[in-house]
Amino acid sequence: MKSYNFRSECGETNMFLVTTIIFAVLAVGLGIGFGWSYMQMVDYKDNSDKKVATAAEDARAEQKQIDKKQFDEEYKKPNNVFTGPANHGSVSFEYPKTWSIYVDQDGVNSSEYSAYFNPTSVPTIKNGTPYALRVRVIGNTIGNVLRMYEGKIRQGELSSSPVRLVDATDDPNTAYGKGTRIDGQFEQTINGSAVFFDIRGRTLQIFTDNAAFSGDFNDTILKTLKYRD
Repeated sequence: MKSYNFRSECGETNMFLVTTIIFAVLAVGLGIGFGWSYMQMVDYKDNSDKKVATAAEDARAEQKQIDKKQFDEEYKKPNNVFTGPANHGSVSFEYPKTWSIYVDQDGVNSSEYSAYFNPTSVPTIKNGTPYALRVRVIGNTIGNVLRMYEGKIRQGELSSSPVRLVDATDDPNTAYGKGTRIDGQFEQTINGSAVFFDIRGRTLQIFTDNAAFSGDFNDTILKTLKYRD
């Protein structure tokens, strides 16, 4: 009987030990699992906070750019009015008041008139320099002038389309306000737009040499452009 009781107590002790070990392993496993979950939660919170902060900073930067662009647009108003000489068609249009103008050829002692416009100041006049706006009236027919761009139009570097001024009429016998527009890569440093109109056998040319000024070109200059035919 004593021997039997001894074996029973040993069995009970072993079972208790095994159970204790199992619970200990489970406790350690749960502790590790909880610790891992907690670290994940902390990491997620940190990352979330960083994402929120980054998104807020991006939103502030974007709003600042929008505000600056709006301010710049409003600051350009009211527009100034340009009027060319009467003997070269009395060309007139509005342009941003923040732009400067330089008349290179006044048309008094030559058959050509040329003026250059640019924000703040006009760079030195030379070929290849991009300007916000160039205005020329030259003593050459519009047909001859447009032929100079045919090669680049065929190659796809430039595109051509009709253009009409706001006050152009539908009278087929009247050429006033009906011209040609060319867009694209005119030169290596000049990528913009130009319009061409006939003024009594001479050609009015208005260029913007940089696509960044296309808004001013389309919405201000062309919408207010007039000349005497």
